[in-house]
Amino acid sequence: MFERLWNGSARMEEWTEAVSQGALTAVADDIVTVHTTYFCGSVTAIRTTEGLVLIDTAKPDTARRTLEVVRSWDDGPIHTVIFTHGHIDHTSGITVIDAEADARGWPRPRIVAHRNVARRMQRYADTQGFNSHVQGQQFDMPGYVYPIGQRRPDEVYDEALTLEIGGERIELFHGRGETDDATIVWLPERRVLASGDFVIWVFPNAGNPRKVQRYAAEWALALRRIESLKPAVLIPGHGPVVFGEARIAQMVGDGAAALEHLVRETLGLMNRGASLDEVLHAVRLPDAYLAKPYLLAKYDDPEFLVRGIYHLYGGWFDGDAAHLKPARTAELAAEIATLAGGADRLAERARALSESGRMRLAVALIELAGASAPDDRRIQADRAAILQKAIDGEGSLMGKAFLAVSQREAARRSGG
Repeated sequence: MFERLWNGSARMEEWTEAVSQGALTAVADDIVTVHTTYFCGSVTAIRTTEGLVLIDTAKPDTARRTLEVVRSWDDGPIHTVIFTHGHIDHTSGITVIDAEADARGWPRPRIVAHRNVARRMQRYADTQGFNSHVQGQQFDMPGYVYPIGQRRPDEVYDEALTLEIGGERIELFHGRGETDDATIVWLPERRVLASGDFVIWVFPNAGNPRKVQRYAAEWALALRRIESLKPAVLIPGHGPVVFGEARIAQMVGDGAAALEHLVRETLGLMNRGASLDEVLHAVRLPDAYLAKPYLLAKYDDPEFLVRGIYHLYGGWFDGDAAHLKPARTAELAAEIATLAGGADRLAERARALSESGRMRLAVALIELAGASAPDDRRIQADRAAILQKAIDGEGSLMGKAFLAVSQREAARRSGG
C-alpha cells in the first residue's frame, strides 16, 4: 500500500481504513510506530534500558487503542514522553498513559517539549469557548467542547536539547511551521527522524483560515534542516513511515521548494506595493508540485497559505480602504440590494454566475443577497444550492468545511 500511496494510485483514505484498528510499523530495532487513522498523529515507541520513550500520545478517541498496540509490543514502564507540538491529537493521550501508570504503581512519565507547548495549552484554556465553536462548526459537531487540561511539560527547551535515556541518544530541535512550538526528534546513531507535523503526506497545513498565525517560510527551513540530516527513516506526524534516504530527500525537498516558491512570490509582490487582492490572484504554485502524491492540496489550500504569508509580513489590513473600518455586512448588503433592485436581483445574478462556473463571484453575490434578506426562504434556498456547488468544486477539506458552515445555515433558514 505504501508503494501505491507513493505513486498516487492509492488514496490516504484507503490507508486510514487499513490501520483503523491500530497498526504497528517496525521502524528499527527497538523502535515501532503506531497508527490508528490519518487524522490522529503517529505515536512512536523507543525501547531503552530505563523504560519506553514515546514520541506523542494520540488524540482522545484513539489514545486507549494506541496504548494497547504499544503494549502488544512492550509492557514495560514509560519513562519519557516527547511532545512534537501541542495539538490535541498529539498530546491528549497522556491522560490514558498517566492513568495506567497510577494503576500499576509506576511513576508518571516525564514530559519533554518546547517551551511554547505550555503557552499553547494555556491559550487553549483561555479560548476554549472560541475553539469549541470553531471546531464544532468546521466538523459539523453541534455542542462540541474543545478538550483542555492535558498535563503540561515537566522539562522544556528553547532551541535544542539532547537527551540520553537508557543508552539512546535523542536530539530535539525547535522549528516553527504549523505551530510555534514544534520539535524535530532525531536519533543520530539510528538515522531515524520523527518530523512531527512538518511532514504530513499532504500540502503543508500553513494557512488554516480559523487558526492562529502559521509560518510557511520557517516550515521550509525546518524541512531543509531535515534534508541536511539525511535520515534513513522518516516518521511523519501523519501518514505512513517513509524508508530510504532518497525518497525522504525527495519528499522534504519538494515540500520545502513549494513553500519557498509561495513565500518568494508573495514577498516579491508585497515589496512592489501590491495589495492583498492583487497578491491572492497573482501567486500560483506550479502544478508540478501539487501533482506529487505527498503534496496534494487536499486539506489546506495554497491560496490560504498566501494569505497567511501576507498577514505575517504585512499585518491584517489588506490595502482596501473599505476594509480599514468596514461597514456592517448586513448594512452593506442592504445598500447593494437596493441599488441592484432588490435581493431577488442579486440572487438571480448569483444563480447565473454559478451556472456559468464563476463561483467566486456567485458566492460573493449570494452571500450579499442572503445577508440582506435573511428570512427570505427562497433566497436562502438559492444560497444553499450555490454554496453546495462551491463545496463540490472545492479541492481542500478546509475550504469545503468552512463553505459548509454557511451552506448549513442557509439550508436551515430556507426551511429545508
